[in-house]
Amino acid sequence: MPKIHIPVIEYKQGGRQMLVTAMSPTEVVRMVSKPEAWDPVKTTAHGNRPRDAQHLQGIVKYLTEEEHFVLGAAVLYLTTKEAKFTPIPVPDGVAGEEDAATVGFLSVDIGAKFDIGDGQHRIGAYENIVQNRDEEGDLVMERLRRSGQPLIIVIEDDPKRRAQDFADLQRNVKAPTQSMGQSMDRRQPINRCLNELFESVPLFQDRVEYFKDNPGKLSAKLFSFKTVRYTSGLLLVGNGYRSPSTMDKAVNGKFEGAVDSDAALARAQVEEFWTALGELVRFADVVDGGLPVPELREATYLTSAGVLYAIAYAVHNAVESEQMTVTEAVRALDSISFDRAPKNAAGEAILPVTSEDTIFAGNLINTETGKLEAGRTAWESAGALLLKAIFDEVLNGGATVPGQASGESVPA
Repeated sequence: MPKIHIPVIEYKQGGRQMLVTAMSPTEVVRMVSKPEAWDPVKTTAHGNRPRDAQHLQGIVKYLTEEEHFVLGAAVLYLTTKEAKFTPIPVPDGVAGEEDAATVGFLSVDIGAKFDIGDGQHRIGAYENIVQNRDEEGDLVMERLRRSGQPLIIVIEDDPKRRAQDFADLQRNVKAPTQSMGQSMDRRQPINRCLNELFESVPLFQDRVEYFKDNPGKLSAKLFSFKTVRYTSGLLLVGNGYRSPSTMDKAVNGKFEGAVDSDAALARAQVEEFWTALGELVRFADVVDGGLPVPELREATYLTSAGVLYAIAYAVHNAVESEQMTVTEAVRALDSISFDRAPKNAAGEAILPVTSEDTIFAGNLINTETGKLEAGRTAWESAGALLLKAIFDEVLNGGATVPGQASGESVPA
């Protein structure tokens, strides 16, 4: 039977023959079989999970928009009857006895199809592009034709063993935290902006956590990158976006206006916000070195993500509706007490928590348990109260609201 010959590097892993190579994405699309649905009862094909259309389209978007793209290796399968490896002799003294890799050719029957083990969304994205962009001179297609898709080809006859490989691959891969992934992604203008500000804004310096999405109780870090990023996004575009992708687009759009001054304004607002926040009394104590971060976390709600989101929500609306400066709006919050609700001798919150104890009672703080509530509804409700406090302080000469430092309430 006629065969095609693919240059490969052969190695053994787990006792099985595996081969590494790269092929043009357009060739990969042509040589893979359509993934079958996973069914543990079947014994003729290992199957795949259903394709996630949104995930696939995300890869399509990435491949079409990003010139310097990178995709990891896909895992493909052939049977022992379909493929045979032939090593290439190497000059004496080049390869040692313990070398794990052998260079050679994989001979594959013409007409044989690769079975996709891992990477169906990557290959599906290539297929989508190939089917929908076939014009002569198309820059995306030219880029794909000049590129290679790395492949790990496994010679394995048993469909169940192939399915086990997929499970093992997923179990042994650890995705980065959102904070780490976002901080490394410099394609997004908001991430570049923040990384630059971490060196200049006093509140940030050495106090942003990249490796975790939630700093621990005793951590010297004030906030995670994820929290700083979302807070900054709320400051710039408000809370009108319900999905992360649409909000990301709106936030990054602030840095991609028609003129350079648009990006400069967005950057200035973010810098002004975090600089002013660092000048609030309790944060200023940390910046000056008089208060360790763990003590601030223990005494106040200021390091809570929900509180920061509420603050950004309030400041955004104050700036948009009353043309206040960011600094004016943030400084008005120094009239608010962010202290935690009172505790008993055992260190437990005195229940029920009331609005006399904290402005966050009944929104961010569960009045019956004294614990912080998660979710958009909680911080939006808290943000509405903070916005009223800003208006009262800046526009109404300092009228008080529940939870202000004075402890008094707005007259009925």
